[in-house]
Amino acid sequence: MIIELAKKEDYISIHNISKELNIEYAKNKEKGVLLRIIPKEFIKNNIEKFIVARIDKNIVGFLWFSTEYPKDMLKYTELIGSIENCIYSEQIAVKEEFQGQYIGKELYKFLKNSYKEKGILVFVNTAPEENRASLSFHLKLGFKVVGEFYREDFCGFKDYKANLLKL
Repeated sequence: MIIELAKKEDYISIHNISKELNIEYAKNKEKGVLLRIIPKEFIKNNIEKFIVARIDKNIVGFLWFSTEYPKDMLKYTELIGSIENCIYSEQIAVKEEFQGQYIGKELYKFLKNSYKEKGILVFVNTAPEENRASLSFHLKLGFKVVGEFYREDFCGFKDYKANLLKL
């Protein structure tokens, strides 16, 4: 397995994984779901914000990150811990047939090694779609709850809630 920064030509594979694991298309929702399908053009124009996992030259997972927590979401977030000096993981995804092989852990490890002095933040939805697999995965890696996010309508979901986690 190779973990590396994404290349321009990886955008279609990243988009396809985000669609495959999207809540509307995921075959096994108990293994975790993504709320958004990342548009191809967005990925193409922001490829430097993606890390990929490759097995036999095929992309089997990705991590999309930004350098800070989205400021517009702070007004909907009740913080119970510090989020200063952190990188924000927008989305992490591993194709279903490759889950359980520590690929997600390696993607986070690569991000952490790239930003050694920073913590990592991630959002895990808890309602209406309980994303138990994602929450369990992040807690096993050592993430701790540092906030809660709530919006009446978010990404097309009513009464959306999420935990904000920090590593």
